[in-house]
Order: sequence, then structure tokens, then C-alpha cells
Amino acid sequence: MIHNTFFIFLTLSLISFACASNEQISQSINENCDSGSLLSNNSLYTISVDGVDRNFMMSVPASEKGTLLPILMAFHGGGDVKNFYYPPFPQSQQFLELAQSEKFILVYPFSKLLEPNEGAWQLNTTDETQQDIKFIQAIIENISSSNCVDQNKIYATGYSLGSMFTYELACQINDTFAAIASFAGTMPKNPNSCVLENEIPIMHIHGTDDFIISYKNEWDWKNWDSVGTMKNIPDLIDYWSTKNKCLAYEEITGKFSTHFIYSDCNSDVKVEHYKLSRQGHGWPEEIEGTSTHQVIWDFLKEF
Repeated sequence: MIHNTFFIFLTLSLISFACASNEQISQSINENCDSGSLLSNNSLYTISVDGVDRNFMMSVPASEKGTLLPILMAFHGGGDVKNFYYPPFPQSQQFLELAQSEKFILVYPFSKLLEPNEGAWQLNTTDETQQDIKFIQAIIENISSSNCVDQNKIYATGYSLGSMFTYELACQINDTFAAIASFAGTMPKNPNSCVLENEIPIMHIHGTDDFIISYKNEWDWKNWDSVGTMKNIPDLIDYWSTKNKCLAYEEITGKFSTHFIYSDCNSDVKVEHYKLSRQGHGWPEEIEGTSTHQVIWDFLKEF
């Protein structure tokens, strides 16, 4: 289904963003809540970040005056996106319908070929390689300046390399996101930095037969030396359950999956993992009879 797409070109100064006071931001948010929002589907926006034009697609549900809207940011897989007419994410129509019924803002940021990355989201970043993180911060500030946003309910999901980038966000700006849930990614075995300002709920979904991003084996990242060796999935889950200081563990065996739940964590967060039997790298349409997009949202909205 093709939705009408219009282009709104915006220029955003990150200097102004960085210098904006909490009082100014709070005042802007309060003013935006004085009226309801109008339905807007898959509208394309351009913002300038460090002098580079970056694009994102956004859908806003119709809402009544004073309705605080969560944000769900969905990060696509590898590759420099050039087609800005369709959301570059699996189950995009289902996510759109869910955003309208559950009343949240749906955002698809677009990657851009920036050195030293290999065509999409930057991983294992340093202060010199955080253009993508600045981009995400700029999007959130931009959306918050014109919508009634619930700043305590900003979420991230991702597929493949987009999943890997959600873990970069969890490490670098975890105080921004309430929770993340993603499919078919991982993170560096030795991240440059991953200091949690707050514990963060994590859900990871992965297929045992994924030969692109291995479930059980570590692997070295292509030619991007700064990223290094990537964790296997059991180590990824152990990393975040330890990071969140989870004390309780439960394992639920289904017909096609095993669901691992780590609870009794600091700050009442949880770490969950769906291990999908015989599932490859392709996005699964459902997990044990429930649509994958719904499984993801049901986890995120708990936090």
C-alpha cells in the first residue's frame, strides 16, 4: 500500500540543540500538548546534522489534546538507503496500523554512507564517529519540538545491522531510551564504552539457523577494523542480563522457540530472548502464533 508522502525540509542546528535549556524544552513540550495531533502517515523529513543532510520518515497518530505520545524508532538493516518512498523495515504496514491504534509516533531513520562505516549504522563508536548518534538525538529533539511527546517512553527496534545499532544506542545514550527490542543483530565483543546511566530493558530475537549473523559463533566484522569481533547470541544475552544485574531466570519452551526471561533486575527492568528454531536471517512473520511486530511492541510498552 502506497501512502502519500510529502517532503518537509528542515534545518536543525545541533549547537542550538545542545545549548537549549531543560526549561525551554519543557515549555515547548507543554505548548505542543495544548492541542491534539492530526494523522500523518509516512511523511519524509530532512534535517541537517553537522552540515550533512539526513532523512527520516515519520507517522503521527491522530490524538486528542494533552495526549502524550511515545516514540518508536525502527532501524533498518545494512545498506545506504536511496528509496525514500517506502519505510525500509519489515512489517511496516503492521507497525503503521499499530502506531495508529496504540497512539505512538513511528519513526524510520535512514542510514547514510559516512566514513568509517560500511554503508549503514556506525558501531563501536568514539567521539569522532558518532554522527549517527547525533542524528538520532536531533530527530528526537525535532519531533519533541512540534509534538506532544512522552519523553519517558522513547523506544528502539531494529533488524540486522539496525539491531546492532540499537545496542550502540543502549551503550551510548541509554538514558534516552526506555527499552529496546530487535531481531538478528549483535554487538561488539569488546565495546569501546558501555556505561549505563540507567538500566535498560532488552529483548533480542534471533534464529538458530542465521548464517549471516551467527547464533552460536563469534565472528569478525568485514573490513571495518574499529568494530572488531562480534558476540555470539548467548554471550549477548549474558552481557545484558549481567549489565542489568538480573537475579531471576525462567525458560519457556514453545513449539518453534525457546523464550528466556531474566527478571528481578535493577530498576525493575527485564532482559528477554526468543531463540527461534530453524529460523534464518529473514524477519519472521510471527512467533508462536503472535505477529512479530506485536511481540516487540508488547515488550516495549511495559516500560
